[in-house]
Amino acid sequence: MTSSMTGYGRGSSSQEGFTFIAELRSVNHRYADFALRLPRELYSLEDRIRRQLQQSIKRGRVEVSVVMDELPAGLRQVKVNYDLAEDYYRALQVLSDRLEISEKITLAHLLQMPELFKPGGITLTEEQVWPVVSAALQEALERLLQQRRAEGDNLCRDLLERCAHLEELTKAAAGKAEEAKEDCRRRTEEKFSELLAGKFEETRLLMECALLVDRMGVDEELVRLGSHIEAFRSNLTGSDPAGRKLDFIAQEMFREANTIGSKAGGYHLTNIVVELKAELEKIREQIQNLE
Repeated sequence: MTSSMTGYGRGSSSQEGFTFIAELRSVNHRYADFALRLPRELYSLEDRIRRQLQQSIKRGRVEVSVVMDELPAGLRQVKVNYDLAEDYYRALQVLSDRLEISEKITLAHLLQMPELFKPGGITLTEEQVWPVVSAALQEALERLLQQRRAEGDNLCRDLLERCAHLEELTKAAAGKAEEAKEDCRRRTEEKFSELLAGKFEETRLLMECALLVDRMGVDEELVRLGSHIEAFRSNLTGSDPAGRKLDFIAQEMFREANTIGSKAGGYHLTNIVVELKAELEKIREQIQNLE
């Protein structure tokens, strides 16, 4: 199934007093690239998180954020900065003496001072937190993939319509190419007649005309272009991610269109080639969003 490379997903999980929240944001990228933002306590889970994501994401840059929203009561610790508290107390004593304030310094005064308390260090094991983190991550991943698939479906429909338009243009180009060859033959005969005033070998003239018309022929290019369009459609509707293959096929179609344009012998065919290339350019832009 075709998927886009852009999307967002959020998930959370609560088990055994732990609550973790995971967020995933993905954008276009040539390869699968994961940028992780984790709290220090979860650094050891980085490889596990990458492996879980790699099972489902083949292309795109994914920003991964995991935060601890809640911890078991037994793990919550608050430490008092005793050195800072003593400094505050001495400073308040000096200030009180200097300003001749008789009020006694109490704990209530110290509690108003900043940074007197700080959270204590927490040591978590992988076995404690990985099941919860993995569940939150999986929920976020499923929502991300759902969004990427929905956008991918829209892109797929648009590209299939453009393929149908390419086929119409290819058929029109085949008809105009035949007209261009006949027009070339007629004009060449006229030029030879004017230049040689009728004094020439008719057989030689016909051979030269045939060679010129053959060089102008675009039958092979049109056949290859039709084959590329079919291959594009087949890969687009396949079950595997095909963004890179589609990009390559689009390049080949563009090459054939350029060749047809260089051989075009009439403005009618040239106009069709311009429309072909414009449509192919739109296709190439859309492909950049596919996984």
